[in-house]
Amino acid sequence: MPMKKTIRIASIGVPASFHTVRRYAVDLDAKTTFVDIASYFDEQAARDGLQSIGMAQVMLDTMPEPGEDPRVFCERLLVAPMPTEPLNPAMAGNPNRYLFADAEIVE
Repeated sequence: MPMKKTIRIASIGVPASFHTVRRYAVDLDAKTTFVDIASYFDEQAARDGLQSIGMAQVMLDTMPEPGEDPRVFCERLLVAPMPTEPLNPAMAGNPNRYLFADAEIVE
C-alpha cells in the first residue's frame, strides 16, 4: 500500500507526499531488509504513471517472519514512530531509517 507523508526531496528541494515501496531485498545472514521507496509529488502523479521525483533507500534491522508478506512488513516498519530510546548503533549510517515515520498507509 502507498504511504502519505510530505517530505522534502533534498536533491531538488521540492515536496513529495506519496510514496511506494518499489523494491526490497532480505539479507538472510545479516537478518536485515533493504527497501527502495519511490516518492511522487502527489497521489495523482503516481496514479498517472509519472516518473518518481526521488528514491530513498532504507535498511531495516530485521526481516519478515516466514509467511509474512514482505511488502506489508516493509510498510509497517517504515511508518512506525521513531523510538524514544537510543537507536540501534547499527543504524548510525542509515539516515533515512525514520524518514517515513508516522506516515499514513493508504489504499
